[in-house]
Amino acid sequence: MHLSHGLSLPALLLTLFSVCLLQPPAFAQKSGKGKESAGKHVLWRDPGHIPSLDLHHGPGSPELVPVAPFTFVEEVKSGESPKFKVQDARGVKWNVKLGPEAQSETVSTRLVWAVGYFAEEAYYFDEVRVEGMRRLSRGREYVSGNTVRGARFEPRRAHVEEGPEWSWRDSPFEGSREMSGLKVLMILLNNFDARKGNNHILYTDAAGGREARYVVTDLGATLGRAGGLGGKRVKNDLEAFLSTEFVRGVDSQDGVVEFDFDTRPKGFGHLSVLHPKYYRGEVKKEKAMRGIPVEHARWVGSLLSQLTEDQLRTAFRAAGYGEALTEGYVRALRERIDQLARLQSVSPADDTKEARRKKN
Repeated sequence: MHLSHGLSLPALLLTLFSVCLLQPPAFAQKSGKGKESAGKHVLWRDPGHIPSLDLHHGPGSPELVPVAPFTFVEEVKSGESPKFKVQDARGVKWNVKLGPEAQSETVSTRLVWAVGYFAEEAYYFDEVRVEGMRRLSRGREYVSGNTVRGARFEPRRAHVEEGPEWSWRDSPFEGSREMSGLKVLMILLNNFDARKGNNHILYTDAAGGREARYVVTDLGATLGRAGGLGGKRVKNDLEAFLSTEFVRGVDSQDGVVEFDFDTRPKGFGHLSVLHPKYYRGEVKKEKAMRGIPVEHARWVGSLLSQLTEDQLRTAFRAAGYGEALTEGYVRALRERIDQLARLQSVSPADDTKEARRKKN
């Protein structure tokens, strides 16, 4: 397993130099898909009997898994993780992601999907052969000849059309418990890259007609420690994940949950103000995760609490985690889910009593 660690000072300075002086970074690029299609706008649907869901395949299925042999198509140079495209034996095109996000994204898609939200398919391979594999500009440490290690496969289905980005603070679902629930999931997973550029509307035909599904389409920066650019943010690292508190308390005045989640730029990260669009996006992203009502957090917690220990283990095993890491993550997630279940609203009177008790 490959873990992600913080940038060294020279590397960070070089990155910021590129951000500020050379060109807009990949993470600030537009999707290029601004044309909207008609469809019923959907964020969440009842997942049914959660304990019976298959977290090995998650939003996918045994019939949809990638089928060898795989043929290299082209490298994808956008984004932070090494990526390339392949075609499988059935002619399906797949985006392959390498690096620490390959595992964390595979798990996160399953957890988000299990409680009723939409997520893209993700299948993980510890090792896979790719015919005609070419030398990559990034991620060469994961490739030996035609053998690729630690790869997440995500399909590009013909019946799914990628639409425009959607904003956490400006959508048809603003203020709903379903939107709050999705935000809680991002915090629970420590997704420090939960920005607008990683949210897309996906159009597809469903049983009830065409749907415009609101999806978080990149869940790789998860299962580590949240933080802002220039801070100690880490992805796919159990020790870092355990270092955060998750729920800190309840604001008795507003009745909202206070989470241990801050993704504002830190230290040298403030130099990103020289790239105003990106800087504003980072600040807005952090603010969007505030103000979640207690009852909304408890609601999504009640859904998560229906997941069994075996289901959680299955999600991590599907992403190639070893037993020790699987058990560590399962315990940590269960504790976070229990924190949501234990949430209680605090009245101003109760808050005053607590303040007096601490003072004495």
